[in-house]
Amino acid sequence: MIVGFLGGLVLSFAAVAQTWPVKTVTIVVPYPPGGGIDPIARLIGQKLSERLKQQFLVDNKPGASGMVGAAYVARSAPDGYTLMISQMAEIVVNQHLVKSMAYNPEVDFAPVTLIVKLPFILAAHPSMPFKTVEELVAYARKNPGKLSYSSSGPGSAQHLAGEMLKRMAGIEMVHIPYKGVVPAISDMIGGQVQLGFAGLPTALPYVQSGKLLGLGVSSKGRAAAAPNIPPIAEAAGLGEFELIQWMGLFVPAKTPTAIVQKLQQEVATVLRLPDIEEKLLAQGYEPVGNSSAEFADFVKAERAKVGRIVRESNITAD
Repeated sequence: MIVGFLGGLVLSFAAVAQTWPVKTVTIVVPYPPGGGIDPIARLIGQKLSERLKQQFLVDNKPGASGMVGAAYVARSAPDGYTLMISQMAEIVVNQHLVKSMAYNPEVDFAPVTLIVKLPFILAAHPSMPFKTVEELVAYARKNPGKLSYSSSGPGSAQHLAGEMLKRMAGIEMVHIPYKGVVPAISDMIGGQVQLGFAGLPTALPYVQSGKLLGLGVSSKGRAAAAPNIPPIAEAAGLGEFELIQWMGLFVPAKTPTAIVQKLQQEVATVLRLPDIEEKLLAQGYEPVGNSSAEFADFVKAERAKVGRIVRESNITAD
């Protein structure tokens, strides 16, 4: 009896995978249209629509550092028709900064696959008396507290990267939070702040035009779109420095495993398409498409890393 039941269950899961999707699938992006995550979601959605012969529509649900959209997905039916393409904040950062959340990022979602990784560029105003990360560290040690760095807000990934650099290099810098990446970059270009971290696709045009100086990238290896900018980890004493931005696909917990597996396989296939891979690499993104188990391990490690930075640096969301 039990064997027969289990066999029937396996067959039903297989049937779900074969028939899904039979209607429109919604990809929730917990940020406004036009932001860094939005075009990635639309690119993936378009290709999935073509491959699976159903519409994959992007639905932007911004607010509260991604938590509005994430809460919506957490409450959605686990049937494969509501997905979320997420960044760090709503999955691994906010839980360390926000006392009360409308969802539990550790139990309310099933990780599907890591879509892309992208490093930050540590950039500085060209007038600064340092041209490398090692020179920056030496200058900051001689002039404690005289340098300021920008971020897109308290607890943002850029803030975390700045605090990580301070702690690992043993330097003091003043954090200047902004309400978003655009004003943070603008004041860096204008010289109101001396340096800061910004996503590679955002900062690279300003580095290439000479408006900013690219000191280093925040990944362990060099970025394909900016091979001349060395990793921060190459600087003396900073060999373990790595903090990157990433975007991943999640579904509500208890979504059938067969659907999760089919989604993972389809997204991984899309990311390997020559035109998609070329487009992503040119913009500074590294396409991944790993297994759901690998992605779950990645998220767990990121959560631990962020928690450690927040605790050791006493970061708050205020």
